[in-house]
Order: sequence, then structure tokens, then C-alpha cells
Amino acid sequence: MRQLPVITILLFRVLFSFGQNATPLGDWMPVTLEKDTTLLFLEDFYLHPEEIDSVSGPDWLTCTLLKETHQLRVVVQEASPPPMGMLRMYQRKYPQAPDYLVVNSSQKKTVEWQFNPKGKTYTSVGIMGDINGWDASKTPLSFQDGIWTTEVVLNPGRYQYLVVADGQPMMDPNNPIQVANGIGGINSLMIVGEKDRTQLPYFYLQSTEGLWVHIGRQQHSDDRVFAIWNNRLLPIVMEGDGFKVKIPDIAESIPTGTIRIFGYNNAGPGNDMLIPLQYNAVVQNPQAISRKDFHTSVMYFILVDRFVNGDTTNDQPIQDERLDFKTNYQGGDLAGILKKVEDGYFTEMGFNTLWLSPVFQNPREAYMEYPAPHRWFAGYHGYWPISLSQVDDRFGTNALYKALVDTLHNRNMNIVLDYIANHVHSEHPLWSEHPEWFSSLDLPDGRKNLRLWDEQRLTTWFEPYMPSLDHAQPVVAEASADSALWWLNTYGVDGFRHDATKHIEIEFWRLLTRKIKTEYGMPVYQIGETFGNRELIGSYVGSGLLDAQFDFNTYFDARNILAMDESSFIDLSSSLHNTFDYYGYHHLMGNITGNHDLARFISFAGKGLKWNEDDKEAGWERDIKVEDPTGYKKLSMLHAFIMTIPGIPIVYYGDEIGMPGAGDPDNRRMMDFDHMGPNEITVRNTLKKLAHVRRENMALLYGDFQELSVTEDTWVYSRHYLNNHVVVVMNKGNAQAN
Repeated sequence: MRQLPVITILLFRVLFSFGQNATPLGDWMPVTLEKDTTLLFLEDFYLHPEEIDSVSGPDWLTCTLLKETHQLRVVVQEASPPPMGMLRMYQRKYPQAPDYLVVNSSQKKTVEWQFNPKGKTYTSVGIMGDINGWDASKTPLSFQDGIWTTEVVLNPGRYQYLVVADGQPMMDPNNPIQVANGIGGINSLMIVGEKDRTQLPYFYLQSTEGLWVHIGRQQHSDDRVFAIWNNRLLPIVMEGDGFKVKIPDIAESIPTGTIRIFGYNNAGPGNDMLIPLQYNAVVQNPQAISRKDFHTSVMYFILVDRFVNGDTTNDQPIQDERLDFKTNYQGGDLAGILKKVEDGYFTEMGFNTLWLSPVFQNPREAYMEYPAPHRWFAGYHGYWPISLSQVDDRFGTNALYKALVDTLHNRNMNIVLDYIANHVHSEHPLWSEHPEWFSSLDLPDGRKNLRLWDEQRLTTWFEPYMPSLDHAQPVVAEASADSALWWLNTYGVDGFRHDATKHIEIEFWRLLTRKIKTEYGMPVYQIGETFGNRELIGSYVGSGLLDAQFDFNTYFDARNILAMDESSFIDLSSSLHNTFDYYGYHHLMGNITGNHDLARFISFAGKGLKWNEDDKEAGWERDIKVEDPTGYKKLSMLHAFIMTIPGIPIVYYGDEIGMPGAGDPDNRRMMDFDHMGPNEITVRNTLKKLAHVRRENMALLYGDFQELSVTEDTWVYSRHYLNNHVVVVMNKGNAQAN
């Protein structure tokens, strides 16, 4: 038998003679290196990083272990390195059995941007777009020989942008490629280094035979393949057009594990594979998978105050004539959610994970929103905490919250706590007792540090009454992380949705994650909320950081394409593959139908909202309805999309029936279970079927992803896992297609 090239084969007796190594902190996510130097934190990977004695890698890398700080400096030595390699981590206790970390080389390319003014005179020119958070000051152009130019370093992908000349945004007159921007206008589009994906290797799970796992492959000329079990390299044996790997004997004593496959050829990296194991057998039945395996999650997001009023005795709307009904408490509570759990609503719909909006105690007074027109709001949404340990008495009690958690667990369901680390409300005792723990509202130039989302990303305040915690101070970071752990230890929640992730130092997320892994020890799903490009979003995801973030980029592209007639499935395919490039094919990113900050998908698809209007003001000016029933079909197509692609599908309450709504707060209407028409019922029943198909289908939970065809109006892709094949066919056009 032949063996694949460039693979170091280690004997099983050497690899596993000492038993399972408990030091690594779970299966490691691959790391994407910078073009030159990358600094890795060994505490992201090990419980005891001081045990690491040495690290080595392929010839195109040099590795320097910084033992005093438990860091690893990795330097790329070649201008055009291979797409992928392996680092070998040696512990002094087990020098013959290294752990293996997959590293991806940077795919970034230097792009020269040119703007020809064609005789016009400008004093300044910049670029604003996806590359810089739409901030032209970050990408200024210089004028030379009649042309404005700059160089930027970008990953392959598609980037929307505008030229800003003397402060005025405009389309790039030198670039004919344009794309709808999703808000009624168009942007210029820069396409950087897109791959011919038909030439990339494609791997799929073919069969199992005893301890042997057989992998099929396509486009395998010059393939390099790695197989990893519990961060250990497995021998690979060629057979026919594929190869096989053997589950190690020691797996017989380990309840759960995974085999991961990574590979590349001269065209670039192929799809990674994730094969779940139960002891020494490949899992073939979804029912055998624990609820703590978050790849099986189908999540439902509930805004607590707007779901079900299960206990009218705790109704306490704020009595303030400046409040509108939309911005006050409306009675939803934990008792209402618990009743729906006990009635079997979520189980019937196929949801196995609930994400609840924050349940912390909020103020009893109304506060004015800083931006014009300065409307008044209550804290019904839960994001103004005056306590991070007390459940808001308008929602219930701490005991009732514990009962809800226990009831969900007894039904084999998970619950995700919406945790707020970024800020507190000014009524919180911390603000008066420790004002030094917060960033300053006043900037040195005299401006207020309010809503400067990108300029002052780590210190800005959301409102004058919402002081932002300064997590750069160790005492603040420790206290904040310990507060989150209290909810784990006290209530046993299964995960956190982290509010305002990008506004907190990344070192805090590293601290919190390490505390969870070392002090709590149970699997905890952490998903962050960050609006930005994929590079920014992905910078918070990793083995020592968060498990995932919401994939807003794919959602916005899906919304533009599925709800707008002029956009193309080719664009959505490109967007989804960009997600795979950043997060892998078996990521835990959140694939959403919408959320409480965005106008409802169906309000655009059903033409209740115009793309070029202010969606928040529209909700104040008129009753937003579904004007075109075709919108319901478009919503079902969105549901089909998120239920059949890798990642975790997340349905915002009301989206299961196509409940309309403009921007905040109109997108937060009270859930309506009693007045569904035929269209709403059809959408709900279709989603129910899709959710159950996903949960009961290994191909949709762990299968590969292969695009079969894509056109302007049609898209066909497949998922495959052993003998389980799923083919997804979408047609957004008006005509039948073959």
C-alpha cells in the first residue's frame, strides 16, 4: 500500500502508549498566520503551557518558544508558502508524542488601488468600504503623476466600496463592476484573487469498516492530507482514489472524539472534515450525540418581554407619558417561556436551544436615547443592567430562571444567556462605587465619546447613562469574567451570547475562555456579536477565544439576494465560500434569520419596507405589513438556506411565521400565536419540517459541502455523510429550471 506524500507516519505504540493526554484544551481550531510574523499564546491550547518544551514546523516556518511568557513566535520564511502546514508541540513529559496544530498560511494579496480624477482637482481622496469599516480616513490615497493611488493588503474576496473625494462619496468611475448595497443604492465592487474552486481538493466520508474510516476525494493531484484525532496526527493509507485512517485503539475508552481531515493541492486548500466519534466508532445516528455537542444546535432567539405573558402579576410598565407603547414593557416573562417549553412548542418546531435576551434587573425609569429625535425608552430589552446577578422582577425570579434552565435540560435542550460585559447602566452600584473602572465619556478634544463605534471602538459609550467598562484594567477583566462564571456555576447555562464583542479588548475574551475551560470544565458555547468585515469578526474566534460569532456578512448577502430581484446566487455562493475560507467548513458561526437590531427580513421581501428608506423611522410613521405575499416564499427560502449550510441556524422569534416589523423597536412586536393566516401557517410548517430534517440528518450536521451548479437564479449544492446524501435546489427566478 502507498502512503500520501509529505506525511510523517508515527507508530501507534509511540503515539498512544501513555494514554490520552489531558493537557490540551479540546480540539484546536486551525490558526491562520500573518504574512510575516505571528505570535501565538500557548495558554489558548494548553492547561499547563509551561510543560511545552519545544515546537517545530515545516521548512517554510521558524518557531521560537518564548518560555517566560508562554508564547510562540512563528515566522514565515517564504514569499509564497504552501497553503497549510503543521506545528508539532512537544511536552517534556512525552517527547516522542507531539500534539499537532494546523496552521494556514496567509492568502492576503497586495492590491494597488488607483483613482483617475480625469482632469478634476481634489485636495483629498480616500476609499471607504468593507476593507476599513466604511471609514475613508483609514485608507487615504496619495496623488502622483495625475493619479491617486494607494496599496492595501487584502484576503481574497469581494469588497464593496466608494471613493471619497473632498468628503463626497461617489462610485468609482474607473471600475465598471457594481453591486446592490442592500439599502436601495449601489456600490463599486473590488474582486480580489478569487479561486477556481473546481480545482481544489474535495474530501468526503465514504464508509467505515471496523476501526478504519474510508475517505473519498476528488481533484487529488499533488494532494497533501493530514488526519488528526484529539490533536494527534494519524497515519494515512492510500487506497484507490481515496485513503483511509484508523481510529486509535485508545479511543475505546474515550466517550467522545473527532477525526479531522485537512488537505490542499497546488490550487489551494480543500474542504476540512469533522467526523464525530463515540468511543471507537463513527457516529451515524444524530440521537447518539450529546446536547453538549453544539454542532447539533438549532437555536431560537427570544426577546423575553415580547414573547408570552405567563404571569400578569409581575406586569410593571413604567408610568411615564414620554414613553410610547412600543418602548415600554409589554408583559413577556419567564413564566410565559416556561409554559411554551412545557407545552412542547419548541420541541414541535425542532428547536433544541433557546437564546434569551438579557434577564438582568434593569431600571424602573425611562431614559432618553442620545440620537435625534431623542425618544424615550424603558429597559424592556434587558441591555441596561443595574445588577448582573439579579433577575428582573418584571420577568420573574432567580428561582424561576433556575426552574426554566432545569426544565430545558430535562428535555435535552440548551439555554444561552445573553451576557453583557461591555457596560452597565449608571444606576448600577459599580458606577458609583468604582468610577475608575470605566472609560471616560469626555475625549481630550472636548467631544463626547458617544457611539464612536470604530474611532473609539474599545472605549466608546452607547448612551450617556451607559458607562463602558475598561477591560484593559486587570481588576475589571477579572471581576467581569468571574461574574459570567457565576451564572455557569449557579444555573448551569450552556452558553453565552456576548453583547458588543468588538468593543471589548480581545485579552478579556482570552481570560474568560480560559477561566471557563480551567475553572468550570464543562463545554460552554460562546458566540459574539460583532458588526464588521470577516477579518474583524474572525479575529475574536479561536481555540482560546470565542467559539463563534454571528455571520452578519452572509446574512446581509442572503437578504440582498433572496429579497431583491436584481441580485444573484453567484454572489451568495461567493459570500458563503468566503465564510468557509475564514472559519472552515465545520464552524459554529450563527446563521440568522434576523435579530432585534435589524428590520425584519420579510418586511423587505414582502415590500412593506423600501430598501432606501430609514427603516427605524418607517416603523414610527406607518404600520408595516407584508404587502406582497411572495415575501413569505422568500422567507422560507432563507429558512431553507440556513438549515442546510454549515453553522448553527438561529431563528429570531416571529420569523417562524413571517411576523413583519421595521427597525428597532418595531421589529420587537409582541409574538402573535393566535392570528395566523394561511401564509403564516405555511411558513411555520415549512420551517418545522426543515428544522427536523436538519436535526435528524448527519449530512446536514457533519457532512461536507459541495457546490454542484450556480447561476443568476438557481443554486444547487449537496451535503454528504456516509450513505446520507442531501441535495439542495434553490430557484429564485420566475421560470422553472432544470
